[in-house]
Amino acid sequence: MGVGEFPGADVRAGRARIGQGVRIGEGAVIVADDLVLADGAVVGPGCDLRSARLELGTGAQVGAGGRWWVADLARLGTGSVVDAGSDAVCRELTVGQGTYLGQRLRIGAGATMEERSIVQIGDGCQIAPEVTLNCTEPVLIGNQVGISAEVAILTHGYHAGHAVRDGHGAAFAGVEIEDGAWLGFRAVLLPGVRVGEGTIVAASATVTRSLPAGVLAGGVPAVVKRELRPQALDVQQRREAVTALVAGWLQRLAFKGLMVREVPGTGGTPGWEVSGRGGCWQVRLDTEAPVVSVELQQTGGGVVVFGFAEPLAVAGLLDEVGHDLRDFCRRATWLFPYEANSRGLMPERFARLLDGGTDGGAEAGHGRASR
Repeated sequence: MGVGEFPGADVRAGRARIGQGVRIGEGAVIVADDLVLADGAVVGPGCDLRSARLELGTGAQVGAGGRWWVADLARLGTGSVVDAGSDAVCRELTVGQGTYLGQRLRIGAGATMEERSIVQIGDGCQIAPEVTLNCTEPVLIGNQVGISAEVAILTHGYHAGHAVRDGHGAAFAGVEIEDGAWLGFRAVLLPGVRVGEGTIVAASATVTRSLPAGVLAGGVPAVVKRELRPQALDVQQRREAVTALVAGWLQRLAFKGLMVREVPGTGGTPGWEVSGRGGCWQVRLDTEAPVVSVELQQTGGGVVVFGFAEPLAVAGLLDEVGHDLRDFCRRATWLFPYEANSRGLMPERFARLLDGGTDGGAEAGHGRASR
């Protein structure tokens, strides 16, 4: 593989496997013994990624200015995104499929060139900007975990002025966050704790002891406030929720500068015509069938169907409006699996401020790298 394949980038690899449609931004540096970039993988401009083995799955993205120094393995799964300004120093970093890691993620923040400096992040996680993962010891994050902005996860704590020989303590222990947990804004997790499956940690809480599954915890130190006992929507409630969801999405499309017009549907089901951005789409909501669904078809294009039964599923190839719907669903916690990350359409009032005029591109920041 010659560097000339990626003008303006410095790619140094002993062995490389590069898929179709891979993009490496200008000024990026990639150093690896083994380099695997699957179809559609993107490395933003100004990145410096160094690892013995570096793997980006299909459609995976690393935003501009990322700095990774990962000794053994850096792996980003299919459709996962690490947004701009990430900084990682550890022995091993693995991220599952369809996960979003926000801007200025910091992995390291301590003696993280050690044997046990390992970070594992599962599938479908949403991690907001300005999060710090100190990984002197392992940090293990399950699937579908939500981590809010400015959260800090610490695996070591000591101070030379408070020596063990003088009766003080020092902590070196990993942290585990189980599937479906949610850490609120500015929560802090101290060494050795485990947050149980589905548990919510309130904003600004400090977790000093492990928390069981399925509870709400808050305070300093964090204590269990109550059990969480969510009740799944019945069939009628689900239909009403999807109807409200689609109405909100169509209203958002109108705000973004598209024309939305109600049209007769088939079989008495609601229908709309959406036009703009150089295209026209037919939208149909079917709440009468056993599986509530939304059908989206661009004129001259294929049909995409969002099925709202469990498990959620999307059938067909998403175009820009389909991605916008999937992104809107994500924000309402309807997480549809798909190989690539979705992006919301940028409102025209914002797009016109960019160089080059109103191209109607994707939203910046989180919308650009959503799950």
